[in-house]
Amino acid sequence: MLSTLVLFSFFAGCSESECTEDRDCASRGPDSVCVDSLCVQSSMPDAGRADSGVRDAGEQGDAGEDDAGTGDAGVDDAGVSDAGVNDAGVSDAGTDGGAPSREASLRITEINPSGQQDLIELVAITGGALTNISLRELTNSGFSFTFPQGYSVADGAVLVLHLGGSCTDAPGAPASCGQTAPFSAQAWDFSMPGALSYSGKVFELLAADGSPVDGVPFVKASGAMPDETVAAVQRLQADRVWDPTPCVHNPQTGFAKDLYCRNIAADWSGLGADLSVMRIGGATPLAVPGTAKQWSGPLPSRWGTY
Repeated sequence: MLSTLVLFSFFAGCSESECTEDRDCASRGPDSVCVDSLCVQSSMPDAGRADSGVRDAGEQGDAGEDDAGTGDAGVDDAGVSDAGVNDAGVSDAGTDGGAPSREASLRITEINPSGQQDLIELVAITGGALTNISLRELTNSGFSFTFPQGYSVADGAVLVLHLGGSCTDAPGAPASCGQTAPFSAQAWDFSMPGALSYSGKVFELLAADGSPVDGVPFVKASGAMPDETVAAVQRLQADRVWDPTPCVHNPQTGFAKDLYCRNIAADWSGLGADLSVMRIGGATPLAVPGTAKQWSGPLPSRWGTY
């Protein structure tokens, strides 16, 4: 559409026909066209605001906010939803993805099955949570104990299990059972039903996931032994927590020394009410697999310290 028509001045008021088509006006200039038999000059409309202005490249067109603005590359796509809180924020790298509490690593360190209360001591070589760590007796007594939730201990902490005891320390308060023997203000005290007979006993300590951590078999120099002793010792060996030396069990000899794995088990013969066997022998008494050389003979009990 022509926006303006400008008549050349020397044709103003002239009624003669100058042209019948645009090419008749070529001598008047490149922009001259034929209109109503007169040559006139035109103005071009193709570079105006309508074609290259706001509507094509501006707010609502092809390259405005709708295409490359908030909708596509803004908050929804690359902002909070994709790279913010939900994906890389609190949910993924915070509480849900944080490091879980470390589990304590324990060792069996002292035992006395002949006093008024049966006592078993353990030491934390590394501190941490006790939840679901368990101690099992694998022969005839069938004793087992699993630590309850809520307890955490420091490196080197001493724990005493009281079979038939009457008090358990509260979480966070290792002295809450007092210090009247056999309880100790220096150690964590845990009480549970049960008893240990003074014959052969095989103990195994399991982590919260059930994997073997430690173990020890005890035997007397002579006398009755549980029938399950040999199988229990061999279980400790298979779980790689006890001396792998082959167990000697040869009833044909008639000698007690040749029965019930006495060749590799810890000997607790001669225990009395105030005497215990302790894991204090050698340069690395708490190493696993354990051996009989780590264990003492009967010594005055020292519950609560190691």
